[in-house]
Amino acid sequence: MQIKRILPSGLLEADKFQISILRPNRRRVRSFSYIKRQYKKHPSLFIACYNPSIVGIVFGFVKRDNVLLGEIAVKKQMRRKGIGRKLVNALVKEAKKLGKKEVCLGAQPAAENFYLKCGFMPVLFAQIKHNKVPKDYLHKGFEIEKETNYKDAKRLFIRVKKYDPKLKDRVKKAFNAYDVIFLFVKKL
Repeated sequence: MQIKRILPSGLLEADKFQISILRPNRRRVRSFSYIKRQYKKHPSLFIACYNPSIVGIVFGFVKRDNVLLGEIAVKKQMRRKGIGRKLVNALVKEAKKLGKKEVCLGAQPAAENFYLKCGFMPVLFAQIKHNKVPKDYLHKGFEIEKETNYKDAKRLFIRVKKYDPKLKDRVKKAFNAYDVIFLFVKKL
């Protein structure tokens, strides 16, 4: 098995691979034209595991001082063999070479423990409609690392001392949030 950068000639194959695993019957998150543009900017952040064909991929996207781990997919029959961890480690190594400060991502609940095992730290991300933000939201007993205001909602990044999936429901209730997920961050 080889972990290496995806060549330009293999990008479409890698994209089709990730779509077949991550979104076989649903709308895609990022268009292929977006992926191609990002690839041209930072090809070292597009990595695959070959055996001899693709059995796993990871795509990273530069966002200011960090790298967003956007897609990671491993063939079902090849999971639990360390391929995902090797792909994440390769992406982290490339992010360091680019001088970035961290690698971050949003994870599906089923993948949260995987990222914890890879050394990522959890952060809660809550989205609240502006008309639903409690007046006392700064005094709810949670440490807000950062907040942003967008047209559609206020977004809070909440520090977590210890990973606990039940925290999502507590934050959702405390802040009247319509969406709460764990983000994962690895400082470089």
